Amino acid sequence: MSGGGMTSKVTHKSIIGRNFQLIYADETYRIDVISEKRLRWTREAGNNVGQSDEETYVFDVLSPEIILLTWIEADGLGLSNVLNLRDRALITHANHAREVFQNKGQHSLEVA
Repeated sequence: MSGGGMTSKVTHKSIIGRNFQLIYADETYRIDVISEKRLRWTREAGNNVGQSDEETYVFDVLSPEIILLTWIEADGLGLSNVLNLRDRALITHANHAREVFQNKGQHSLEVA
């Protein structure tokens, strides 16, 4: 397949046990999908490198090539990450303390 990651038959089970990066202009996170309900994020670049935590998340397939991963961090930051598996585009919608913002980047997830 040319031009990016896999797009066929993405399922929740196909991401369990995988790790990948969420790459933004000023920070990078490693995501380790531990189980159907738990993931760990670790900041690899940007401020506070090494910061890490484990979260409960939800997963959904929005289309054959787009998935959604959502979680709320301990400090109350809510994150909804839309990953396009074809072109590796990433859009994160975040909310915290009644403020909302969007952050665009790339991801490194490949699903076989």
